[in-house]
Amino acid sequence: MSDNLKWKAGLLSSSMPLELEASRTLVSKGFAVSSNYKYDQSESGFINDFSVDIHAKAYTPFSGSQKKGATAQLELLIECRQRHPKTAWLFMPDANISASSPAAPGNMIRMVDKFSSYIIESNAGAEFDAKLPVCQKGIEIDMEDGEADESAVRQGVDRLQNALPHLLTENVLAYIEANPAENIPFLFCPIFLTNIPLLLLNKDTDIKEIEACSDIREIAAEVPYLMMKTDYNSDFKSRCVNEIQRLEELHTSEEAMIIERKRAAYYESPFNLPFTIIDALIAADRYYMNAFFTQFVICSHSHFPDFVETVKDTVESALETRKYLGFKC
Repeated sequence: MSDNLKWKAGLLSSSMPLELEASRTLVSKGFAVSSNYKYDQSESGFINDFSVDIHAKAYTPFSGSQKKGATAQLELLIECRQRHPKTAWLFMPDANISASSPAAPGNMIRMVDKFSSYIIESNAGAEFDAKLPVCQKGIEIDMEDGEADESAVRQGVDRLQNALPHLLTENVLAYIEANPAENIPFLFCPIFLTNIPLLLLNKDTDIKEIEACSDIREIAAEVPYLMMKTDYNSDFKSRCVNEIQRLEELHTSEEAMIIERKRAAYYESPFNLPFTIIDALIAADRYYMNAFFTQFVICSHSHFPDFVETVKDTVESALETRKYLGFKC
């Protein structure tokens, strides 16, 4: 590339054009978008300012997508990565049978109704999740020189994961003490978007088959998007607890207590009650940590518009199960 065109490679590698295209797609589908969703991340006693590329928000019904009179709020957090065209991302499929998979079914779009006066059926998103191949690890492969690197995939997912406790906390605080008519469920989905092909290893591929093949597509299939299940480390757990502790004050909130009593009158156990969830997250309970913070969508840029439509359709279908808890408390 001539020197006077090096700016082009620099601009593309910045991921800004990919972010712009994704933002235009979201706006065309009824979302309001903002860049650089910021969250704090402490490292060795210092507070660092981090951000996710795109924060998109819409309200249901999508035909109006206005907060006034909305039935739910949907947020998408999107991290963008423009990679060199000669590379591809290769993912290892989940080897477990579905019943043993660590990926919770129906939880890719987090449908958080537990802090509102409404109930959404717990399996409302299961059909959507069933369409997503599940993986637990991904690497970037340079198709020309053969180098393989796990960091590009891992770092993007880590950035999304670290933003989720702040997103959850802000929404709980915004809605649980809102006027009853405005206290609606909030839903969110973290997405890692890239311009290069996503390849999923065939589940029955073995080392001998890889050694014998001449093309990677003999042992892997291209997919438009997939679900990545990842764990969390002790640093994330500490940061998460610090963020969620902001919710402790809700124990003295009369508005929050009303929601607690309404839900207690509906459920036979305290498992789905707001204060139970808050206390469990402050204690870094693994069940709730997994439920909120460990599943991510990896999406190919060329299939992003279709994916957003699928998310919207899933949300609209899920909200058909929405039920109001009209108990007097």
